[in-house]
Amino acid sequence: MRNEFLYKQVYEGIREKILDGKFPKESKLPSEEEFCTEYEVSTITVKKAMDLLADDGLVRRVPGKGTYVMGDANIDMDTPMEEDNKENEISENLNPESEPKVALQKGKKRKLIGLVLEHVASPFGLDMMYQMDYEAENAGYKLCIRFSYGNREKETDEIDYLLSLNVEGLIIMPCHGAHYNTAILKLIIDNFPVILIDKRMTGIPVSTVSTDGKNAIKSLVKHLYDRGCRNIGLITVDATGTTSLIDRKEGFYSGMDEIKLTAEEECVLIHDHTNFVDKKTEQIDTECIRHYFEKTRGELDGVVCTEYGMMSSVVQAAKLLGMNIGSDLKICCIDEDYQASDGYYFTHMKQDERSIAKLALELLIQDMVRPAIDYVVPAIFNQGKTT
Repeated sequence: MRNEFLYKQVYEGIREKILDGKFPKESKLPSEEEFCTEYEVSTITVKKAMDLLADDGLVRRVPGKGTYVMGDANIDMDTPMEEDNKENEISENLNPESEPKVALQKGKKRKLIGLVLEHVASPFGLDMMYQMDYEAENAGYKLCIRFSYGNREKETDEIDYLLSLNVEGLIIMPCHGAHYNTAILKLIIDNFPVILIDKRMTGIPVSTVSTDGKNAIKSLVKHLYDRGCRNIGLITVDATGTTSLIDRKEGFYSGMDEIKLTAEEECVLIHDHTNFVDKKTEQIDTECIRHYFEKTRGELDGVVCTEYGMMSSVVQAAKLLGMNIGSDLKICCIDEDYQASDGYYFTHMKQDERSIAKLALELLIQDMVRPAIDYVVPAIFNQGKTT
């Protein structure tokens, strides 16, 4: 198989037949289902190929009737075909305001890129989303943004919705979880332009752009060591199936090995943190962390946290035990809240959201998502008040 997107192979195959006269001018093309069978591809792939042919002025797609070969490549794509003249004439008579609408239809449509995010918040996601929209606009695209909120079914629904808009490609931040979404797998099998951000799909041939979480955490471990900490613990979320968290956990233990320290007992919170407004979840976390601090009191002098979403619970747990963060216990984490009125509080590694956005969009637009490569972006160290 040639090393290019399947929709381009289908596009080139049909285009060649049109130019060779195998599909005569003004003739109706076979149905999308017939092309699916001929080329052994999905309807998504055929639709994409048809869009390219329409952009070239080689075909005209008539909703509810089919796709027709243009008689002249220079014909206005909005000029009705002969069989549609009467229908359009009637609708224009019935709707005296139709002329402005026709004028709008003649304007060239902007190409779309779809973005499906699990969530965004000021600690992570907002800067990336804004930067991606800015980059897309400058490249001549419109970015259509949808959210899964960590729900696999909603993620599938949003992917299907964006495909129905004939997006040129998709950038997806996959949901947490041990199992892969079959909707994403289908895109990859169909060779549809897609790139993942924040998380990888191990063993699946799809390009990703994410933070170098392993080295980010190693940097925090080294920083705590340099600040005099010798008994360092880890607070994390259950990392099952979530590569970003797995990388961070590996970075912690690798960092401890490099400075030849034995890690203290870790605290594992048993849920994900996609819902930042769930007060019940925050209370459960606070109790779990309080128990951890109480159990290790007098032993721990430093803690690394893998996500900023848990930091409110960390602060509350310390307050309940009368512990002073910064003197009794030095704490650092990944990301921080830059929207806070008094600036950031925790020493942390900031994910470089703007670089992630630029790289992901550039790879997608330039058709550089094949072969599959995992791109990692270094995080940025920021000293806070907690170390």
